[in-house]
Amino acid sequence: MNENKTINKSLWLIITIILALIVGIGCFLLGKNQEKSKYIKEQELSIALNRTELEALGDIEGPIYVTGHKSPDTDTVGSCIAYARLLQKLGYDAKPVVLGRINNESKYVLEKAGIEAPELLEDASGCNMVLVDHSEFEQSADGLSDANIISIIDHHSDGSVKTGNRLIYDARPLGSTATIVWMRYRNYGIDIDKDTALAMIGSIYSDTEALSNDTVTFADEEAVKALSEIAGASNLDTFWEEMHEAALSYEGMTDEEILENDYKEYECAGVHYGIGVIKASDKETAMDIAGRMEKALTSVKSSHGMDMVFAQIRYDVGEDTYTYILPSDDVAAEVLKEGFGDTWEFDGKGYLTSPSVSRKSGIVPVITEVLNQFPHE
Repeated sequence: MNENKTINKSLWLIITIILALIVGIGCFLLGKNQEKSKYIKEQELSIALNRTELEALGDIEGPIYVTGHKSPDTDTVGSCIAYARLLQKLGYDAKPVVLGRINNESKYVLEKAGIEAPELLEDASGCNMVLVDHSEFEQSADGLSDANIISIIDHHSDGSVKTGNRLIYDARPLGSTATIVWMRYRNYGIDIDKDTALAMIGSIYSDTEALSNDTVTFADEEAVKALSEIAGASNLDTFWEEMHEAALSYEGMTDEEILENDYKEYECAGVHYGIGVIKASDKETAMDIAGRMEKALTSVKSSHGMDMVFAQIRYDVGEDTYTYILPSDDVAAEVLKEGFGDTWEFDGKGYLTSPSVSRKSGIVPVITEVLNQFPHE
C-alpha cells in the first residue's frame, strides 16, 4: 500500500514537472512569436516610412530615364540599370540609359550578367530624369537644365545640379553608387534579381578595385556579401580578374578614346577641367601610354571646351601600385605643381606617387583646393 502511494506521488511529480515544462516551453515560444511579430511589424513600418518619400515625386507623366555620367564607367552602368529596375518594381515606367559608349569592362560585366546595354540618350530636354553616380551638370546629359530632375543618387560630393523641385536626394560617402542602390532596395523592401545582383557586384568591384581602395566602407563589403548570395557568385576572384583584363583592353581605340574611356568633367572657381583615368597592365605599358597622351590631352581639351585636362595613369598590381598624372598645358602644369609639387615625384612632365590614389579622393580634392586659392579670371 505504501509502495503504491510512493509510486503515485512519483507519477504526480513527473506529471507536474512535464506540465511545467510544457507551460514553460509554451510561454517561451509565445514570447518568441511575439518578438518575431513585433520585428515583422517594425520592418513593415520601416519600409512604409521609407516609401513615403516617393510621394514627393507626385504623378509623373511619361517615362523616367535613369542615367549615370558621360563616359560611363561600370558603376554608372550597373547603377542606372539596378535603380531603373527598382523603380519598375515600385510601379514606375523607368528606363536605364547611358550618355556615351560603354567601356570594355562594363561590356564584360553585362555579358556575364546576361543584361543588354542601356540605350543612348542624346538629349534630356523635357525628360523626367534620375541621376546616379554624379550630380554635376558638366558630367550629365545635354539639355539637363531643361529636364525634370526627380532624384539624385550619388557617392560623390555635392555637385552643381540644383533644382527647385521636390526630389529624392541620396548622397553617401561610400565606395560605390551601387552600394547605395542596394541599400535603397532594402529600405523599400524589394528583392533584387539574380542578374541585377551580379551587375551590381561588378559596379562595386570596379569603383573599389575589388574592395581594396581606401574609399571602401563596411556597407560596400556587406553589399557584396549579400549580392553574392543572390547572384550565386562563388568565385569573385576570377570574376574580378576577368573584369580587370577587360578594363585594360584598349584594342582598336585612338589615344583620345583611351583618355575619354573613364573621363569626368568638373567646375571649380570658374575653371572647367576634365580628368581621364587610364589603367595600365604593367609599368612599360603605363609609360608607353603616358608618352602618347600629350597630343590626346590637347585634342580632348579642345573638343570638350575645357580650360584644362589631366590624364591620370594608374598601375595597380598587388602591392606595386602608383599613379602618374599629366597636364594638358602650362596652366594645368602649374596647378599640379601647386597641389603635388611638395609630395609627389616630378619627372619633368608629370607627377608620380605610390601607392596609387583614386581620382575621387586623391586628385579632385587637391585640384579643388588649388583652384579655390587661385580662382580663374
